[in-house]
Amino acid sequence: MKSITIPALYCPFESKINNHLASTEQHTNNWIRQFKLHEGADFEKFLGDNFAYMTARFYPEASEKNLWLANDINCLLFVMDDAMDNQVDRADMIKTRNSLLEFIDKCNAILHHPETYTGPDTGVFTALHDVWIRLMAISTPEWQQHFIESLQMMFQAAVWEFDNVAAGKIPTVPEFYNTRQFLGAAHISTDMISVIEEVNISRELLNHPTVHELTVLARNAVCWANDLFSLTKELEHGDKHNMVIIVKEERQTDLQSAIRETVMIHDKDIQRFVTLANELPGVDPDNADLRKYIRILSAILIGNIDWSSAETKRYNFEFVRA
Repeated sequence: MKSITIPALYCPFESKINNHLASTEQHTNNWIRQFKLHEGADFEKFLGDNFAYMTARFYPEASEKNLWLANDINCLLFVMDDAMDNQVDRADMIKTRNSLLEFIDKCNAILHHPETYTGPDTGVFTALHDVWIRLMAISTPEWQQHFIESLQMMFQAAVWEFDNVAAGKIPTVPEFYNTRQFLGAAHISTDMISVIEEVNISRELLNHPTVHELTVLARNAVCWANDLFSLTKELEHGDKHNMVIIVKEERQTDLQSAIRETVMIHDKDIQRFVTLANELPGVDPDNADLRKYIRILSAILIGNIDWSSAETKRYNFEFVRA
């Protein structure tokens, strides 16, 4: 299928990249081989995805070992998401609803009782156990509980999508707007900021309406951009859980009009993010950790566009030339 043409996205943030990119790429390539998450031609495709560039842009101020961990987690999440995302050729481990639920149960057992895990030396579950042990070593019990809850939201969204596909149902625009952040784990990327970037920000502050809205806006904007970037692939896979496709179906419009409307949704969320970040109603604008948190959210927003448009072979699209 020929590449999709997308209008330029509004994202007025400075592009940054972590100095530990090269060592992170080497580390994760070895980690992927160790746990056999990609092999043969699949490993060559993985190399073309260039996930280390994405992670280095998402967390530009992280320490080397923290960036290694973040990239391992991101690559593992992409393995999981790709398995669940392909509606034409689902991976064996989640081919049926029961096998999907069994997969989720095994993940939950590792998260809740990592000390009892006795799985094989390789594979998704062993890789999950490895990153979870490493995450636990640098995080608080409170953060760990929140992270487990966030993964449950990702799993619940996967079941929701599976059931929709089985029933031949396409969600409405409002339904998808409220759920999309949990499909593909955009919320995990923002949850990891406090640990990977060592931002000392309290749960109380993260739950403040202003900060919470900033976080959700960032997650959603990444998702709308991703829906645009991955549109070619998802049309080929028959995946209709994509804002462009949902807008097209609901509005009964053509594909290019749906693309333009999705760009408008993205840009509106970014504009709201910029306004909130500048004004910060109800919170201390001089809080250094909050300012860093917002800075990293901004890095994720622009980093997703930079990586998707220039540094990965994962997507097939072109921006409209001015």
